[in-house]
Amino acid sequence: MNLNPSHNWGHNIAFGEEYYQNAVQLLRNIRDDAGILAEIAAKATDALRGGHTVYANVTTGHMPTHELANDREGNPAFFEFTGADSCMPEQFAAMRAGDVLLTNNVSEPVRAARDAGIYVVVFTTCYVNNRNAPQGKVNPNVHDWMPEDVASRVIDSHIPWYQGLVHAPEIPEMTICPGSSNGSCTIHWMITAEVAHALATEKTPDGNIGRQYVDILLQRIANVHTRDLDCLNATAVTIAKRIIDGGHYTVRSRNLGIESEASTVAQGLMLANAFSPRPADEGGNTDTFLIAAVSDSDPQDIAWAEEARANGNYIIGIGPSNNHGLQDRCDVYFDDCCYEPAGIIAIPSCADKVCPATGVLNNI
Repeated sequence: MNLNPSHNWGHNIAFGEEYYQNAVQLLRNIRDDAGILAEIAAKATDALRGGHTVYANVTTGHMPTHELANDREGNPAFFEFTGADSCMPEQFAAMRAGDVLLTNNVSEPVRAARDAGIYVVVFTTCYVNNRNAPQGKVNPNVHDWMPEDVASRVIDSHIPWYQGLVHAPEIPEMTICPGSSNGSCTIHWMITAEVAHALATEKTPDGNIGRQYVDILLQRIANVHTRDLDCLNATAVTIAKRIIDGGHYTVRSRNLGIESEASTVAQGLMLANAFSPRPADEGGNTDTFLIAAVSDSDPQDIAWAEEARANGNYIIGIGPSNNHGLQDRCDVYFDDCCYEPAGIIAIPSCADKVCPATGVLNNI
């Protein structure tokens, strides 16, 4: 890659700003469907009230496997969540009429579940064919089926079929920096928030609680952008220079969500986590270590920071403002505006809020 190009091929926006704008637009598009997602939440609420099971594997991207796990802080765990891209054979075998399945999967078992009386909602994904993708551009489904061929209802996730959110002229073969995990997690938490409120109030989901989740998310993302853009850009330059000079880049997150998104996701640049930590005299003094915290004073985060400091790394932290233990050990620390220990949505009669924002915020 030419580090000092003489022209920009017509690309007149910084890559970070392009990612920010497109990530925010994706969330706004999902918010516009709050009423539709409320209808899905109503189906899930009715199923739970009737003693049925709601299965969920809306997992496009790598982060959702960890971010949406039922033991995640702020997850009320109403659904039988499958971190994989599809339910397991034994789960399909256990499904009964009246159950609900929320999935990205288009397959024979999903169609059989629908035909057996399970209410199947397929959310479009950039990984397999749907009516929003140009013909031949993404992998076909079995029998060349579309989501409509297996689902009771199909919902557009608004994730672009080409996955990435940034158009880098130097990498013309693909868009980079994906946004699918942000979309998958937001959809999941909007539906969860609607269900939690409906179960607590004996009301029917109407979209207002889902909108509340996205509105809080968007406001906090905007706050970070306004407050920290200059520091974010300066930090990016520092990381880039260290990598150019031979430094390694490591990203860690205790719930593995951001970590997996940084190092294994499609359309990413795979800059992170290719190497094990090394001492300062073997190059550690050129390395960068980023820790994305999901709570304050986490012992694992502190241990990572201590190790990175001993190795001479440049340490970056992302997390809540009251995370002084980690913040004091970082060269630069970004407040993600998520001071809640779990979720951001208050539910009547529930002591703790539900539906966390740290995953999507930290990722963006």
